[in-house]
Amino acid sequence: MPAHSAALASLVVLGAASFHHLAGNRFHPRALMVWLPGFALLGMAAWSPEAARRAWDRVRRCWRQGGVMVRWQHMALLGAMALAAFLRFYRLHEIPLEMGCDLPHNYDNIRQILEGEAPIFFPSHPGREGLFFYLAAPIAAVFGLSHTTIKAVSALIGVLTVPVVYAWGKELCDREVGLVAAIMLAVSHWHVTLTRVGYRAAVLPPVLALMWLFFSRALRTGSRVAYALAGLFLGLVFYTYNAAMVVPLLVVLLLVSEALAGGGRRLAAQGPGLALLAMTAAWVLIPLARYVADDPYQYTYRVATRLTDLEQPLPADLVGTLWRNACRALAMFTYEGDAVFVTNVAFLRQLGYVPAVGFALGIGCCLWRWRDGGGALLGGLGVMLLPSMLALAFPQEVPSAVRAIGALPVAMLLAAVGLVQVRRTVAGAGLSSFIPSAAMHRLGKAALAIGAAAVVGAEARATGVAYFRDYVWQQPDHNYSISLEMARTIAAFGDAGRAYILTAPYWYDGNAVRAQLGRAPAHWDLELAELVPGQPPLDGQPGQTLVIVHPRDAAALEALRAAYAQSIVLEHTTYDGTPAFLAFYGER
Repeated sequence: MPAHSAALASLVVLGAASFHHLAGNRFHPRALMVWLPGFALLGMAAWSPEAARRAWDRVRRCWRQGGVMVRWQHMALLGAMALAAFLRFYRLHEIPLEMGCDLPHNYDNIRQILEGEAPIFFPSHPGREGLFFYLAAPIAAVFGLSHTTIKAVSALIGVLTVPVVYAWGKELCDREVGLVAAIMLAVSHWHVTLTRVGYRAAVLPPVLALMWLFFSRALRTGSRVAYALAGLFLGLVFYTYNAAMVVPLLVVLLLVSEALAGGGRRLAAQGPGLALLAMTAAWVLIPLARYVADDPYQYTYRVATRLTDLEQPLPADLVGTLWRNACRALAMFTYEGDAVFVTNVAFLRQLGYVPAVGFALGIGCCLWRWRDGGGALLGGLGVMLLPSMLALAFPQEVPSAVRAIGALPVAMLLAAVGLVQVRRTVAGAGLSSFIPSAAMHRLGKAALAIGAAAVVGAEARATGVAYFRDYVWQQPDHNYSISLEMARTIAAFGDAGRAYILTAPYWYDGNAVRAQLGRAPAHWDLELAELVPGQPPLDGQPGQTLVIVHPRDAAALEALRAAYAQSIVLEHTTYDGTPAFLAFYGER
């Protein structure tokens, strides 16, 4: 039997065994023992001796030339990453301060991993892909699991996305386009906001860009390593966020675009490489495929609630709703953005002024050169907007900055294409006749660099104002966190006695208070729906008691005062002096 046939047979056997042992939504040790060796077999299929020799030749050539050449683009990229880090980490512990309804679930999912569980898919509220949680777990193990830690992980992913977009833009276009796209992403208020919140969706853009990068490189060079890496990231993208469910359409689009661009024969010759890509992606997806086979309802639940009448009746005019959704989704870049205060400055367009202008010009450039990759970019934009557009049951949620997160890097690349085209058009408009001498030419380059720096500075400043002023102001109670203040009050009371929260409708998120205190759901018993005579805290037990009460619950305060011989009530207020909650301290 030929070697490749033996390897394929081994993969089939290992894959079947892996699928069998991955039951129960867990990465069991036995399953990992048969699943992980498959990556070694796929690596051997991708990494040929010729590729190894070429890689070693590049290393030796680089060594003989005195090391890696550092271009000015690399220095500019480092500057963009530094700016990105500042915008994403500055006052991260303060903004946003409230966990909201999603972050407590992220906290619990990471805690599960730290406690030794290894779920493939996290079925809580209402189903969550796990790559972000597995990336966050080691950092939380070192620095401690907290709201700030979760936000720091997404912020770090946001910074690392900048060089990924540079490499992707360089592969699809050139260094200049890649650099401009990376800089625009670094100062994008859309990306800054979403990577500071702590959402798992932050992982989708870099993984998607890496898949697209290696797939384009594979189609261009025929490299088996590139095909394998494209398959690896194609599989991984399904572990990022549910908007990745449309990525197979993107892959088909890229193949069709390659064929229409005149690469049909070349594409036909790439059959082995495409097979390697499909096998690698399938191998990565074995654990998730097993979970989907075991519980397809839970895996598809969130998407189904938006696309079908599972949670809310569909509108009568489906075609009209889809058309309006598409228009709003396309207008989010340059006209009116997401209205949700957690993910955007409400209704602020998703792109800054300069990127919005470049985006419009980039669309024109891609339409003009649709056969030379422009069509693939425009099609990719449309595909990655589908998760937002297809919220047919909830059209009021369109546009969604989170569900359209996959379109963000594409929008940055389109903006870069437009801006670079303007720069090249101006440079090619006979300026050499106006600047004849070499000195004047250098002066022109310096002026261009200063102008570019001024534009980037203006965009960074606009993002800073939008986020650190406008975003903060629109948060509930101007970024006051009632869950954090409740948790601090309970933590300060400590072991002095019993502590309770008397709940009230639409007042606070109990899961957020629990997460701020670092409690697991099984150890959370502080909440009371009502005060019942004979039951805690009205059971007559001696000692100290803390009860957090709604500021308008006068009846509860009266009952507590009557039950305790000594008591004091402290009022906790928001930043503008509005009562947030009352802390009743009693002793008997």
